[in-house]
Amino acid sequence: MNQEDSTARAYMLVLLHPGKEKEFSEEILSKGLLVDSKVERMDFVHGPFDFILALRGEMDDIDCRILEMRKSPFVRDTVTLLAFEMFEWESIKRAIDDKR
Repeated sequence: MNQEDSTARAYMLVLLHPGKEKEFSEEILSKGLLVDSKVERMDFVHGPFDFILALRGEMDDIDCRILEMRKSPFVRDTVTLLAFEMFEWESIKRAIDDKR
């Protein structure tokens, strides 16, 4: 098992107060939550949420990062989704390649 297999993965959906997208992103950057953190990606999206963040690391580290972001005065609500491995992706890729 490699190090990546032992880490947890989570997605945080963030709903902000209207018009606070710029302030939220500036706050996250100024606190260094995207640099040297467990956040792999932060996307601004259209839909019922404003941002989706992909996090990877030990569960305690992910929890701390999520709790820190929830403290923002610009955040109205969040939903956190924990990812579980259901498939061994390498064997699926090999099976697809074999069928080609």
